[in-house]
Amino acid sequence: MFEDHDPIRRNPIHKYWSATVCIICLNVLVFLIQLFYDGPDADSKFNELFALSLDGLKAGYIWQLLSYQFMHGSWLHLLLNSWAIFVFGQVIESVLGKPRMVVMYFLSGVAGGLLQSMWTLLLPAEFDAPVVGASAGAMGLIAAFAVLFPNERLFLLLFFVIPLKLKARTLLWVSVAFAIVGLAMILLKSPFMDDVAHAGHLGGIIGGYLFAWTLVRRHGLPPIIEEPNPSLKIAPVSH
Repeated sequence: MFEDHDPIRRNPIHKYWSATVCIICLNVLVFLIQLFYDGPDADSKFNELFALSLDGLKAGYIWQLLSYQFMHGSWLHLLLNSWAIFVFGQVIESVLGKPRMVVMYFLSGVAGGLLQSMWTLLLPAEFDAPVVGASAGAMGLIAAFAVLFPNERLFLLLFFVIPLKLKARTLLWVSVAFAIVGLAMILLKSPFMDDVAHAGHLGGIIGGYLFAWTLVRRHGLPPIIEEPNPSLKIAPVSH
């Protein structure tokens, strides 16, 4: 979590009813519905209707660009996304306000879903699988944080084990690198490739970055912090 953050002190949010907490609660609720309905099985009827897929979009299931953001493949998947949303979302909400934070979060998710669908359209053999998860929105929050506080120093626990200390903008570039490397491994059919929606992550980063950059550069709020806060922040996250 973050400690002694100036924007939070100037514009506090109620931690129990913030948009950030509400999004996390909705994610948990939808995952419980998944488990109750027919489980997080990729072939289930629930996933067919609400998980993001190219076939679904072609069939007119446009709502999948939003509904997939509330769904998850496992408890661990849900936990990691919820942690990232909580850590970065509460700061973004305190700085941009609840409406902007919510719009930015879901637009990042939509951007991630569209980019993932585009890759599926171009390379169906490599990417034709239903997509679920709030990762694109979470990556959008990380990108927005890096725009607003590029030099903010963070302490992170990579995979909850390896301690790292880096600036927010470095975390952003590391996240971009992870996404690009993941896409390359899939394209090259590497034996180490995974089932992560890397194109969705990259799309979320682009969406969050552009949204925050537009507010900062064109509307003048909030100002970019050029110097890091002298107090250390703690943000254990996992990629």
